[in-house]
Amino acid sequence: MDHGGLMESCDPYDDLPYRSLPIEWTAPERLALASLLHGGPRPSLDGYRVLELGCGDGANILPLAYYRTHAKFVGVDGSQTAIATAEARRAELKLANLDLVHSNFLSADERLSGVFDFIIVHGIFSWVPEQTRDALFALCANRLRPGGLLYLNYNTKPGWNVRGMVRDLLLAESAGTTGLERRADRARDVATKIAAALEAAGDHPYTRLLASEFRFVSDSHVSYVAHEYLAADNHAYWRSEFAVLAQGYGFERVADADFNYDSGRIPTDLTRQVAEAGLCGQPVDDTVDFLSFRQLHSPILTLRPWTPRPPRGQELARLFVASCLTPSDPNPSGSWMFRHPNGFEVEAKHEVMRAALERIRALWPRGMTVDTLFGDADGLVSDLILLHAHGLIALRMVEPDDRTPPSGPLNERERGWGGYHTTPYHTRESA
Repeated sequence: MDHGGLMESCDPYDDLPYRSLPIEWTAPERLALASLLHGGPRPSLDGYRVLELGCGDGANILPLAYYRTHAKFVGVDGSQTAIATAEARRAELKLANLDLVHSNFLSADERLSGVFDFIIVHGIFSWVPEQTRDALFALCANRLRPGGLLYLNYNTKPGWNVRGMVRDLLLAESAGTTGLERRADRARDVATKIAAALEAAGDHPYTRLLASEFRFVSDSHVSYVAHEYLAADNHAYWRSEFAVLAQGYGFERVADADFNYDSGRIPTDLTRQVAEAGLCGQPVDDTVDFLSFRQLHSPILTLRPWTPRPPRGQELARLFVASCLTPSDPNPSGSWMFRHPNGFEVEAKHEVMRAALERIRALWPRGMTVDTLFGDADGLVSDLILLHAHGLIALRMVEPDDRTPPSGPLNERERGWGGYHTTPYHTRESA
């Protein structure tokens, strides 16, 4: 992560390196899929350029570059320690398609060349002062190709207001401790004690909410606590506030990158219910976030002008479908049922769907194209999109192919770096 242009000697990310992890939905093909399904731009996935701002120690960009040798990647970070670690790992993996740049966001633009089809900015926007935030937007506006996609997440009101109160308490309780790591250890110790006390205090909803928030701190890595809760800057935004800032630099929202995950999934019909209830005192999206206790927002943006364009049948027919659903006992009406590992069950109302789910289950994690499975899939596409939106099947733009190298060298090193390994689908698996 970048820390807003501070001198290297006082960069907190050099003092205590941040433990980065791969973020599933930052993979270019996932961003492209979310954009397609929501009528956004369609960047090419044949050959493209990706910029990650705040790449840290490379935990996210290294596997992206490793599995996507046909694309070019550039990572930028303001921490000398983080870039040195990422560079050493890049050299170990002999990645010729990845360049790393040590620079803060105030001067990074002059170190870059050309434009990018995808720009990834995870864990930066809320954690820097306004001057750096504005420089970040200007950099992205200058370096994103027309029709390209920008992923930029931030802490969201109102859910982060509760986490902000926890932050205020931890800042006060750790203020007398010197050294960032010792302060973070002190904050985690305080959080552990408060969580235990609250968990024993009763079942009042507010008590349970605070207990959950303090337990989250207690269970988090020390570097996360240091840079999330004890950093000098941590700003939460209403969605409408963020939209105004983004529009000032020519950006508009296309979709949420994590729309098919719990973190980004909007409760069914909530937006419609808000509108029907006549709740118009603030923007609908803000009200929806208020009612669903949204804490983090991970939007995909693109530059104006762009015109929403619903996906065409042929575009959907070329998507791959993958599923780990397994057949289970029929329901009382005799319909075919399939069970997801999370316990949720899916009813296959049509024989063609039942046969397709059984066919691709044997291929998991790989999939088959919609047209191969269904031929004329017009009547089933909406069902497939709904299942994908609820995380029960996976729709994909591409499958790993012969360009994908063996996973061994990367995965062996990742197990040593953090006790996990990253798949070609950019999912993180425990070692």
